[in-house]
Amino acid sequence: MTSRVLRALSAFALFVGAASLLPGNASAAAARSAAQPVEVGISQVSPQVPDFSTIGSKMNFSGVVKNTGSTTLKNLHLQVWRSMVTNRSALGSADGQGFELDLGKKVSDKLAPNASATWTLSPTELQLFGLQTPYAGVYAFDFDVMDEDGHFLGGQRTFLVWKPKEMSGAQQARVALMWPVVGQPGLTGQKMPNSSEAPILADQSTAQQYAQGGRLSKVLQAGAGLPLVNWLVDPDVLATANQLVNGYFAPDPKNNDKLTGYSGNDPGSFYNQASGILTSAQAQNCWSLLYGDPDVNTLSRTAAGRNLLTSATGIQAPATGGCRPGNPAVAWPSDGQADATTLAALAGTKVSNMVTLLGSNAVSTWPSAHASLPNSPNTVVYDNYLSNIFTDPAKPAAPSLSNAGVLAGQEWLAQTALANTEGSHILVVTPPRDFDPPQELLSAIKAMSTVPTKDQWFGLDSLSQVVGNTPATPQKASALSRITTANQTDAAVNSASDSQQLYHALHAVITDQQYDTAVPFRPIATWWRDHPGGPAYGKTVYDTVVTDHGLVSFGTQTPPLTMSGKSGTVPVTIKNDTDAPITIYLRAQDTGAHTMELKVAEDQGPHSINKGQSATVRIPVQALGNGQPVTLQATLYTCKDTTENCTYYPANLSTPLKANTSVTYVTVKVSRIGIIALGLMIGSGFLLILLIGLRVYRAKRTHHAPAQDTMAS
Repeated sequence: MTSRVLRALSAFALFVGAASLLPGNASAAAARSAAQPVEVGISQVSPQVPDFSTIGSKMNFSGVVKNTGSTTLKNLHLQVWRSMVTNRSALGSADGQGFELDLGKKVSDKLAPNASATWTLSPTELQLFGLQTPYAGVYAFDFDVMDEDGHFLGGQRTFLVWKPKEMSGAQQARVALMWPVVGQPGLTGQKMPNSSEAPILADQSTAQQYAQGGRLSKVLQAGAGLPLVNWLVDPDVLATANQLVNGYFAPDPKNNDKLTGYSGNDPGSFYNQASGILTSAQAQNCWSLLYGDPDVNTLSRTAAGRNLLTSATGIQAPATGGCRPGNPAVAWPSDGQADATTLAALAGTKVSNMVTLLGSNAVSTWPSAHASLPNSPNTVVYDNYLSNIFTDPAKPAAPSLSNAGVLAGQEWLAQTALANTEGSHILVVTPPRDFDPPQELLSAIKAMSTVPTKDQWFGLDSLSQVVGNTPATPQKASALSRITTANQTDAAVNSASDSQQLYHALHAVITDQQYDTAVPFRPIATWWRDHPGGPAYGKTVYDTVVTDHGLVSFGTQTPPLTMSGKSGTVPVTIKNDTDAPITIYLRAQDTGAHTMELKVAEDQGPHSINKGQSATVRIPVQALGNGQPVTLQATLYTCKDTTENCTYYPANLSTPLKANTSVTYVTVKVSRIGIIALGLMIGSGFLLILLIGLRVYRAKRTHHAPAQDTMAS
């Protein structure tokens, strides 16, 4: 009898234990659907990973409850619910499903509108998981607030894992963690017109991002402190910091935007820090974005944009740009989203061995994260579920009482545990460009160092191992993320296109000066999709380029010019107001509407002009008419073969400049016959008189000759 009772009690205990893992009843879910305005926050989960060696260790939770309604709430108490999670898409939020734990705790007898109250719980692992030997897997814990009548007022969810490698068929998840070093562009191409030649920034924010303890510095430190990351570097971030090392100038909004000088200490410290980390032997996994991180989604939409994209992919990172050469360049469309138009534009650049980085919710079910897509055979597809854990400060979520880092860290642990069951290939994880990793999330990524080796459920790998795999062809390319964020405007693209053409023309004639080829492309960097200031920055760059382009021009001519004789020279003045020597070509032609009156010599270059100087060029001409005013047009070119489209004033500007100073017109008039010509005319007249006289003489002599003969006979 005793044996039967014991077996019955054991069966009952097992039944209760199993029931504790089943969803709650429908009435509980219905009650929670009528939630009142109460916000629940979780500020601590400690330790992040339970102690697998014992079931008696304590877990510590704490948080805040806030009454966001308009009436006072009474007798609030906290309830904790537990449920199992079997796939990553079902992690969700507190929904009233699960098993209620016996961890009730009074929060407040009376909570006025907008008032808050704190709560703490320190249950044992046995109280949380319900069994001496908990089932392996991922558990969701909902911390809910109820009123005195048992009505659900609000809740917050977090996660714990228990030996997930013991799940049926589970293996260690492998993760290739990208670590973006991307920041705000700011160089305009301007430099101070003095011996310092210090760069001028559009505003201070570009330099401020390099501050010690700022976001970029923390990104470097955090990445260096993780077991293994794959650095994803925009070379322009480091090149810009290097240019600011010796000081810079920027408008001071507190002083009517007067240019003010600033120290380059912070950019210098950041640059040294980055160089030391990214060039070390431990930083082999360093991948460079296309220089300046151009917005490929925006640029793929128009012909001008595609031309810009092709030009942008040709910019070579300077030695100060971070990653050592070797790995292919990475094209990263905004938020990992791309469509057929974007991929076709990237393919049109003809850049060999380029890796395109895209995001998807379905990559864990593909044969490999290295995929071959139409127009994109060398694509790395990263996992959105894991990547979205990293918050983007540029896209703030709704205000929350929770510590975002605590929730992110626990979700990382849950996601990686569930990833074991979805596939065995390496998952690529890519935080957003503007991420600022919280300490709790970093701790979760490093948590495997505290877990026994046999229980470690994820590890970090290099991107090289992913790219080294044969590209897989996904069955459904539609699983890629579609473009849901707004592209930059056509006006921004057209302005960048004009800037690029003008900038290229100017620096094609400057002979002994290195220049920043990325200047026109920074206003269409991907950064500006999610951050304010892009249009203002683009205007600053455009205005700067237009002003600089105008530093090479024709001087003022004084028509008309009078030419004596059938040949001569027409003088024109070329001005070089830049701070460097130039070599430029010139072509002159008769623009008259009638038959050409002037023949212009073809060889008119090259012409070298020192900085800050002017040069007079004399164009040889030959008159083909007399007394007719002729307009001579002189045009500046950047190349010797002036039949090519290399005029100094670009031919395809979206917005023509107000003045085209690379073309000048001179009126030329042949006013009188020259001395030689006059002598020839006089000589010709005299000769004509002699010929006429001789003819008369011969005629008379012929008339008298027969008479003389007759008389002689």
